Amino acid sequence: MEEMRMSDERADWILDAAGELLVSWGYRRVTIEDVARRAGIGKGTVYLHFNTKEVLFLTVLMRAQARITERFLAAFEADPSHALPSELSRLVYLWVHEDPIIHVIMTGDPETLGTLVRSGADQLGSLVKARWRLMADYFAIMREHGVVRDDLEPGACLYAFASILTGFVSVDAYGADTDVPLEARAEALVHVIRSSFEAPGAAGRVSAAAPQVAELYRTMRDLLVEEIDRRKLT
Repeated sequence: MEEMRMSDERADWILDAAGELLVSWGYRRVTIEDVARRAGIGKGTVYLHFNTKEVLFLTVLMRAQARITERFLAAFEADPSHALPSELSRLVYLWVHEDPIIHVIMTGDPETLGTLVRSGADQLGSLVKARWRLMADYFAIMREHGVVRDDLEPGACLYAFASILTGFVSVDAYGADTDVPLEARAEALVHVIRSSFEAPGAAGRVSAAAPQVAELYRTMRDLLVEEIDRRKLT
């Protein structure tokens, strides 16, 4: 038990060091040797926990995603209107810009995002599918409660929502005009999502749906924590 605890702590040192270097230097510049030096351990010890650079930084990203998922759960409890597609999008957009790990991955070098997306599909296929199922289930709940329009085919609705949100989040990496204030960009996203997907009277119906949405996010949080722990103790 003591050995397992020490292994877990050592993995946390590695992840902390990798996250700090990612924010300071960017993904492409950081090496496993750099992470080991920052964590105060040998390079071989890093490889004991994370067998590739991609797996290491995917785990760093999962920790950031788990933190944001916890914030969603707190937001739904504080105000059910945050479960609306438009308000959910607002929080995603703002929090991506607040969290240094996710921000550097999503809005930094496009090659970094592409590398991690491809590696994520290979290494974490079941988790990627679970995240997509979460959003499909989310829209099914919203449709059931009359929060989203019912004239859009569910699969196409989800695809359009994900494309719009991903575009807003990642466009800065392609040289978009960032002179527009962050809050104004968030409001533009809210307007697009609300006008594209939400049914009339959605705000008055979302409270009944919010507990089910929270349960989806709770499940996703648990899956992320489980996968992070599995990677740390490899």
